Amino acid sequence: MIDSHFRFIVWNEIMRRCCFALLLLPCVLTATVGLAQPPSPPATPPAGLANWPFDEITLTNGAKFQGLILLESPTGMQFQAVSRPPGRPTVTLTSFFSKDEIAKVKRLTDDERKVLKAKLAELDPSGEGERKRMESLELVSADWPGKTGGAKLYDSDYFTLLCSGSEELARRSAVRLEQIYTAFARFLPPTVKDRQPTRLLLATEWDEYKTLLGPAGEPKLLNPAVYDPKTNRILCGSELKRLGTELQSARIHHAQQIEGLDTYESAVRKLYKQPELKRYLDMIAVERRRVWVADANNGRKFDEATARLFALLYHEAFHAYVATFVYPPMPIEQVKAGKGTGELPRWLNEGLAQVFETAVVEAGELRADHPDKDRLARAKDWLKGKVGGPLIPLGDLLTTGRDAFLALHADQKVASDRAYLSSWALAHYLTFDRRLIGTSAFHKYLVAVNSGNDPKQAFATLVGQQLPAFEKDWHNYLTRLQPNGTLAK
Repeated sequence: MIDSHFRFIVWNEIMRRCCFALLLLPCVLTATVGLAQPPSPPATPPAGLANWPFDEITLTNGAKFQGLILLESPTGMQFQAVSRPPGRPTVTLTSFFSKDEIAKVKRLTDDERKVLKAKLAELDPSGEGERKRMESLELVSADWPGKTGGAKLYDSDYFTLLCSGSEELARRSAVRLEQIYTAFARFLPPTVKDRQPTRLLLATEWDEYKTLLGPAGEPKLLNPAVYDPKTNRILCGSELKRLGTELQSARIHHAQQIEGLDTYESAVRKLYKQPELKRYLDMIAVERRRVWVADANNGRKFDEATARLFALLYHEAFHAYVATFVYPPMPIEQVKAGKGTGELPRWLNEGLAQVFETAVVEAGELRADHPDKDRLARAKDWLKGKVGGPLIPLGDLLTTGRDAFLALHADQKVASDRAYLSSWALAHYLTFDRRLIGTSAFHKYLVAVNSGNDPKQAFATLVGQQLPAFEKDWHNYLTRLQPNGTLAK
């Protein structure tokens, strides 16, 4: 029998460890790891990937998607697409397909639908799914420029991530990037095969980032992230090394606390019977809850701190994806010869990158189905003649080049911000209201622009209107657009 002195020593050690880790909490910055729930025990990995039943949608453009029909209405269907790449986490993406987009639907039986819903619920019922996906990733040690073994590396079909920070940051970045690339592929399916994945270098100290920018020829660039098309590299800078280390240290201590509580619970279950046993178990449950809450709060703080980082990664990743796998640059002679469309106009490339920059990742899913409320508010203010505007006139925006989006000096930032907001507003309109991106008409537009034709006339042909009439409709749309994506009457 365990005496009271021993029980005191065990309980005192548990409390000491709990208090130590809880003191770490204020040092760690902000974001999400899900709800404060007990961590799930590690599952034994399956020998192979089991077949799941799926609803299947075929669109009029021939694209097929497997997943789960969430809601059907006279106007269309809300659909949860499911992607299960071999050796990598399952990714889901919720989208709305209009009735006109859908050519054919293959539905599950009621029993099959129950099975699929249960499996999807297991992925991320309360935000813990992302943690499981992070833990399932295969990371390897790699060399960072100038530092042997100074980075973590993750390989994907579309990108190779090299992170100089903690394993926690590397895993979280890899999972989020897998999700956003899945969204890219749904929005603009790849048209180019056998291309090398983009190499993404995530520096977690500002001096590391400046060193990376040197070879790119832009060491004084103010932008905290940049895509270098010549080398197919994304360079991204942050100040997250200390934060990532602190969070990882806190997670280790939390695991030790839970282990200590498990040991203590096992001991008291042997010592006591009800009703005295319940008193001890209730005390243990309270301490477990404190640990779980501390862990979840640290995760939320981390996510808030990294929100801007992931927005930057999504933005530059879009540039890399379209340039590598969908619309690579092409000499004008090859475009005229029918070998491809050539690249996106700069204004549209930057506009669409911003649309995806603010995509929401929640419960293991990624959505890009609503306007960014801050950008929308600024656009509305500018249309009303308030400080900061106006938006760039449509005719000028259609001929805007790369330099308008770079800020090498502080006095260039105002013009750069104006170009970014104007391109976002137009890209959002074309994507969500006109639904022109990726259509056959859009294909012809790119061919016309990249063949040396007048970009203004090519755009007028794309939208079926002369520029003044289109610009009026576009501005009216922005005025009526609400933060939830609906239009005011």
